[in-house]
Amino acid sequence: MKKTIGKIVAGILMLGALTAYSTEEAVAALATDIVGRVAISSFSEMIDALEFPPILDEEEKLWVLSTPDGEASFWWRSEANLHRHMLDVQICFEAEPFVNAGLDLDKLPEEMKGMLEAGRLMMGKQLSQGSLVYAGEITPLSSFEQIVRLDRDSIGYHAAADHYKITVAGGLSDGWIFMWAKDMSTNAGDIVFALEPTILIGAGVDPDKVEGWTFRKVPMMDERGRNFEVDKFVKAFDLR
Repeated sequence: MKKTIGKIVAGILMLGALTAYSTEEAVAALATDIVGRVAISSFSEMIDALEFPPILDEEEKLWVLSTPDGEASFWWRSEANLHRHMLDVQICFEAEPFVNAGLDLDKLPEEMKGMLEAGRLMMGKQLSQGSLVYAGEITPLSSFEQIVRLDRDSIGYHAAADHYKITVAGGLSDGWIFMWAKDMSTNAGDIVFALEPTILIGAGVDPDKVEGWTFRKVPMMDERGRNFEVDKFVKAFDLR
């Protein structure tokens, strides 16, 4: 990853819970939220650069964005979640590379095994508030805009790598994260999956033996602007 910056925009506030994306209040709130606004515009550019655009899982009502190697994907809800046990945002990934590196599937928490029959593991969450309300066509981008509206705290800016990010689940090392470049013309990692390693290593994974993933320190910044590093399993791709 090439580009780094020394400062990030601070003092950004949302105006509270919004009831409809099409309202004047929602538009005004987005206008004051630089991180949220650029997260949306850069997400749109990332989608346009994908060789295979996100597909819609009609049964689950989720958009699926897959990596070029097909081994990981980011899912986000397209329509109302009628069953609250279902996840609104999630990361899914092939279990085999981790099993080959020592993973004991029986030691994983049940919430990770939802796609195990398909040979995949997952981690995700439900949106924190409200429901999906569209002013126009339901598209991958307009569904992502719903996340910014309904779960703004999950959206952030990763200054060290010049990426925007969504945290789909918490963890001991800053959670399970999907990231995309702010500017794909200057960044070597246009999309990045960063997995929380604690659960996986605790279930037997040798982090140095997972094929297709890199285990390394990832620089992060907290809400006070303080730098720190966390361990992650990382899979990154350059789309251009």
